[in-house]
Amino acid sequence: MFKGIRYVGRVRPEQAAAGVLDEVPVDLWPRLAARWLAKGFDSGPLRQLAALQPGEAHAALDLMPVALRSIGFDPAVADDQFVVRCQAALDVVQRDLDVTGFGRYRVHAGRPGGWPVMVFAVLPDGSYWSGAWGMTRQMNDAELLLHAAGSVSGTIEDVHEIEWPVCAVHGDDPATRYLDGMESVDDIDGVAWWWCTRAGHGIAQVGRLTGGTARTLC
Repeated sequence: MFKGIRYVGRVRPEQAAAGVLDEVPVDLWPRLAARWLAKGFDSGPLRQLAALQPGEAHAALDLMPVALRSIGFDPAVADDQFVVRCQAALDVVQRDLDVTGFGRYRVHAGRPGGWPVMVFAVLPDGSYWSGAWGMTRQMNDAELLLHAAGSVSGTIEDVHEIEWPVCAVHGDDPATRYLDGMESVDDIDGVAWWWCTRAGHGIAQVGRLTGGTARTLC
């Protein structure tokens, strides 16, 4: 948890490259870069980062990994480890896609350029939905799985206008309808569950869908 402005001065470059930077608001990154300059680290990208204004968040996200590498601290190792964790969660969701006949949607962990604040489920053509359910480095494995499921479901719905998954019992029931605002995945006692958005009940744990619990493609 972020501990305030005083904490910024105690974040060393090697800690930032290892992922601690995620706990520091992006608006404070220029101030952090200025502290590193004062401690003797110096490079063109680091000076550019230190000169940014608090509202230039996108520029800070792009510059930070470049600045860290320019002073000898490569965040790639920590980034790769983070992406591997996200992909492991997405592989569990892929199993549910496969078993329900939606296996053509092969998902992988993707992140925008610059600092990986969030990772999302990305389809083979590079499309993804970033409206919610981003996976962050601070999440434990259960939380990553919950967000991986939400990211996959949201991406398929946003990009292809397909609701997935759909409850096998209520999906085709004319007496029920989609409940606007209800998410397709929920946390039940610390476990990620697919959720019926028509009748409001758990369908199955993420990774355990079957043809009997979710509607499948013919």
